[in-house]
Amino acid sequence: MMNNALHQSRTLNLFNRLFGRSDFLATAGRWLAAVALVCAAGTATAAAWVTETEQEFYTAGDFNGDGKTDVAIVDRYSARVRIGYQLSPDFFDWADWKSGGLKHVTGVSVGRLTDPKRDALVLASADENLVTVVDAPHPKMDSTVLTVPNEAFGPNTVAAVDIGGTDNTPLADLYVVSIYNSDPTPNLATLFRNRGEGFKKLLDAPLSAPEGRANVLALQTNGPVRLAVLASGEKGSTLRLLKFDTGKPEEVLSVTGLPAECDYVAGHFRGGALKDFVFFKPGEPTLWWCALSESGGRLQAGPLKSFTLAQPLRGLVTVNSGTRARLLAIFGEQSPAELMECDGERAPVAVQSLAGPTNKFLSAAVALPEGIFLFSSITNNRPAAYYQLYALAEGKYVAGAYGPLASLADRDDSTVPEIHKRIVATQTEKSEADMKPYTNTIPGTAVQYVMVPIPGGEFLMGSPDNEPGRKPDEGPQHRVRISPFWMGQCEVTWDAYLLFMYPDDEKKLRETHKTDPAVDALSDAVTRPSKPYVDMSFGMGKGGFPAISMTQHAANKFCHWLSARTGHFYRLPTEAEWEYACRAGTTTAYSFGDDASKLEEYAWFFDNSNSKYQKVGRKKPNPWGLYDMHGNVAEWVLDQYDAQFYKLCAEQGVVTDPWNRATKPYPHSVRGGSWDDDPPALRSAARRGSDRSWKATDPQLPKSIWYLTDAQFVGFRIVRPLKVPPPEEMVKYWTSGVEKD
Repeated sequence: MMNNALHQSRTLNLFNRLFGRSDFLATAGRWLAAVALVCAAGTATAAAWVTETEQEFYTAGDFNGDGKTDVAIVDRYSARVRIGYQLSPDFFDWADWKSGGLKHVTGVSVGRLTDPKRDALVLASADENLVTVVDAPHPKMDSTVLTVPNEAFGPNTVAAVDIGGTDNTPLADLYVVSIYNSDPTPNLATLFRNRGEGFKKLLDAPLSAPEGRANVLALQTNGPVRLAVLASGEKGSTLRLLKFDTGKPEEVLSVTGLPAECDYVAGHFRGGALKDFVFFKPGEPTLWWCALSESGGRLQAGPLKSFTLAQPLRGLVTVNSGTRARLLAIFGEQSPAELMECDGERAPVAVQSLAGPTNKFLSAAVALPEGIFLFSSITNNRPAAYYQLYALAEGKYVAGAYGPLASLADRDDSTVPEIHKRIVATQTEKSEADMKPYTNTIPGTAVQYVMVPIPGGEFLMGSPDNEPGRKPDEGPQHRVRISPFWMGQCEVTWDAYLLFMYPDDEKKLRETHKTDPAVDALSDAVTRPSKPYVDMSFGMGKGGFPAISMTQHAANKFCHWLSARTGHFYRLPTEAEWEYACRAGTTTAYSFGDDASKLEEYAWFFDNSNSKYQKVGRKKPNPWGLYDMHGNVAEWVLDQYDAQFYKLCAEQGVVTDPWNRATKPYPHSVRGGSWDDDPPALRSAARRGSDRSWKATDPQLPKSIWYLTDAQFVGFRIVRPLKVPPPEEMVKYWTSGVEKD
């Protein structure tokens, strides 16, 4: 994220050049007054329109309760929420993403859900069967996530609404649509009363069709708030307008005959008392206009009128400026957005073009009281990466602040201080003399692993010039001093790694293996891998077999997660620690000597592996009791691979605990050789660096940061240093070398 002070300075200079100081201040004053008017009128929830794209949800609200309109973007897959907190009309602080508490978001709404003075987000996920309330009142703190108890299955749509009744509160209630219930009523609407300390189910109402695209709006200025939803049927869609004055959902209007899979916006496009609706289908150039009227206190929908634009639409946004609303059309690609006048009598007319923040794909927009945010992404199938803010000045929108959005990359640093606190509080070993082998069970499961103490000491790292099979990157040999640590007796197996890969399965195990809820919450906050497209064992076996095909980043995050679960500090070994442990006091090519003919007793490699990895711990261990240090799977270490790094170390004399920390996506070091290698690659000093070909057939664009589809020979084992580093150092070990293509 751009430095705030620099960003604000650039923005102020830009606005001064555009308007002059006095005009800028006048514009800022009008914008602030408009925001204050909206908040004072109590219509912030009604104005919080939710725009959906294939990748994200976009909306607005006052999330910190300061009376200013903020902007929020919710990533569909990860539920990571990026909020731009408005500091002034021309400057928004785009904070780091905040957790939504679930994945695969299918519905988003905004309302006063936790505090009558500020907004919060509510998210629904049909696949995860969850509804969460996300409260994010501060840009420097992570969100507070509350789970809504929901007995129905597959919550697909959610809306923050005010439900009437004798036990009503100042807080927004919930309308939740679920779609996976049993016949004959698979589609169900559930009303929840927000009691402040939790949500209470009021009633279930069967639906004839699934509903989506929920938005809360007032059809008249300062009028009653209604809920609009699109019901999807076999023959098309129907817009339903609902009220909840009596505590039950009551339909006040329906618009039928709409095309299937359409979307909609609403606004005072004619300048009249009532808003009208405009419908569209993303990917098509047609608009359908529906004018509303009122007679005898009843709403009526006029006939649909269609208009064809010059190019297909990606999206529409209502822009409220002056006495009439306008349409803002997003076309995508590198086309600018078009601000259009429309009245339902003639085709919309473009009145201004608005360029996006970059020459990339223009993805979405959010309208503010006197401004517009435009968002763009690198390609049409990626989340938004940049923003461009426009301010209204004398009837025109003028470009203002611009810049990158906060990254959606893994960021779970907030868990580290608490993990560190638990580790320090529970560690009983004070010196090397206290270190003993131990077997640990991952809390909440029956999965065990064994850790072996490795004494501190010095060794000669690298290989001598006359060692058969030696490569230049193994020298020069140099003295290295290593601090004591424990190392996994075996490579990490699928038994443990699948718990990390599939959090839902791991959580189910807790039902029969009770754990500390505080530990559960801490480990659940650690970022987990996305679901793989294929079986990552590639049919070679799971129970007792080594886990494979994860990136170094994924192995690092496993260590982060395991540390949170167990209260021990785990990480990958450095390259020096790995070779020290592999040699186990020896100076020969292998830990058992120089005779490669004995390799079959200690290792799985090309000649004896039957073209696949084998269960761990089936061959002889090395002198320190470690299995499969030679062969089976090559093992990730922490270091950036550098063929010249040993030369730098040798120049320093004796080096203590060297670590060539990864700063680039490639190459990272792996050690030990694998089931697919010949004997020279299994020597104690043999080195190898990763490269992009290890995920060549990954179907994702960009390539996954979690999986190596073409490196079925790579796994890892863990270490636990006796000395626990401070939190800021722990972060470095767990976030080293993220692979980005």
